[in-house]
Amino acid sequence: MNTRRLATIAAIALSIAFITAPQATPAPRQQTLPRGADGKPNLQGIWQASGSAAADLQDHAASLNMPAGRSVVTSGQIPYQPWAAKQRAENFQNRQTADPLSKCYLPGVPRVMYLDFPFQIFQTPTAIAMAFEWELDYRLIHTDGSPHPADADFWMGDSRGHWEGDTLVVDVSNINDKTWFDMAGDFHSNALHVVERYRMTGPDTIQYEATVEDPKVFTKPWTIDIALQRRTDRERLFEYVCQAEVEETNGAFTREPRTWYPGIGTAPAFPPATFPPATPAVAAPPPPAPVANLRRTPEGKPDLQGFYESSSRGANQGLERRGRGGRGGQALIVDPPDGTLPMQPWAVEEKISRNLTERGYDDATAHCFPPGVPRAMWIPEGYEIVQTPDYIVFLHERVAWRIVPLFADSHAARAHLPDNMRLWQGDSVGYWEGDTLVIDTANLNGKTWLDEGGEIVSYAEHVVERFTPAGPDTFNYAATVSDPVVYTRPWTVAFQIRREKFELREAACHEEDHDLPHLKALKDAAAKKK
Repeated sequence: MNTRRLATIAAIALSIAFITAPQATPAPRQQTLPRGADGKPNLQGIWQASGSAAADLQDHAASLNMPAGRSVVTSGQIPYQPWAAKQRAENFQNRQTADPLSKCYLPGVPRVMYLDFPFQIFQTPTAIAMAFEWELDYRLIHTDGSPHPADADFWMGDSRGHWEGDTLVVDVSNINDKTWFDMAGDFHSNALHVVERYRMTGPDTIQYEATVEDPKVFTKPWTIDIALQRRTDRERLFEYVCQAEVEETNGAFTREPRTWYPGIGTAPAFPPATFPPATPAVAAPPPPAPVANLRRTPEGKPDLQGFYESSSRGANQGLERRGRGGRGGQALIVDPPDGTLPMQPWAVEEKISRNLTERGYDDATAHCFPPGVPRAMWIPEGYEIVQTPDYIVFLHERVAWRIVPLFADSHAARAHLPDNMRLWQGDSVGYWEGDTLVIDTANLNGKTWLDEGGEIVSYAEHVVERFTPAGPDTFNYAATVSDPVVYTRPWTVAFQIRREKFELREAACHEEDHDLPHLKALKDAAAKKK
């Protein structure tokens, strides 16, 4: 065998050996996580849980309204005490009516995190806010080192967070015993304590763990593990106001054809009027004077973050000092100069009717539905403003939110939603004019009242709000309302809002509403007399 042939055979053998030898698996490519200015993982965005944990946390076959799925409990099963296991079985049998969520109540923690609805995270150095599409619920997680309150419990508990490396750890305490973990009847007591861990495993995935401890119900702590996926197909949250959907379906809250959105191709009961041309101003108003010691964000904008109460709580009784129909208010109207709302004749008559005792039931806030804009600014409960470079978020104590995306100016602001997409809190966009925050809101549904005095807005309402610094913790608020279905011209209210050194507290209106049955009885009694 000559030398060339031997070399050829050797080369072939080496090639075969190389091809058939086990190949080392390439190391997984490390994905770069989005990070904030402080170096922490940036959790902001719209997220939603995958899987069937909302139906049942444990292994389960399909049942009515409950798709089959595997357990997300890391130990496989929930370690109930014997008595509690019997209670859980009873809950399962009665789940169609016993589940608090079937009554549209707040879902609690951790259940809210894996409902079949998306939620949005807003992240600041001192707090993380979560706004949920379900019932306009929210969570405010303080990350400033402050302790849990010692004097109250809540449907959603009280959340305090801190970072352990790249993991957000949230301690949830002060939880009442009125919520379940899922549709299957898994439950807890008022001794529930939850520790959540949020760990980004990629730009579009958060691994969510929640360790549950409740010595009254379980024999030991247990943990769930669920993936949260970024909703890259969504640029904003919408609304699912569960109780409103129920009551509109069963007839408990009935349509008002003069103010509700009539629908595409349907003629409105009162066609919008044409406003007269605006009178040109003699001179542009001077810019507001600079405010000393004004807090600013790293971007140089006024820092609105914090808890607020307005000086306008009396406005919830009426915007005119002596309202037509007999109920007085707080006289917040600055335009027209005479302080009266420029109502069309039919609206004047409707306002008088709404002041009848039996009409109180027709006010959407009596049903604990969202108050709409601008009424949310003078409901007699406080609200928290969360501010990021891209958003202003209002969290209202009566458990509703409003999300305002920010743009460079009015020309850069995105267009409002299509006309047929109507929302309780409307569709808002914001921008800065110097130190003044301007918010433009449209697409309101016309189902709300402006106040308990029955002052009127319709689906044609368009609101422009302005927040101008007046002091380190004080802002001048003005809202101009255009509604050609109800009014003969635009009008404006103005008052101050003040940042207070308080924390936002949950006011579970629907869950603890004891006044609505009384209002319903008054309405039914009046109907029988007719």
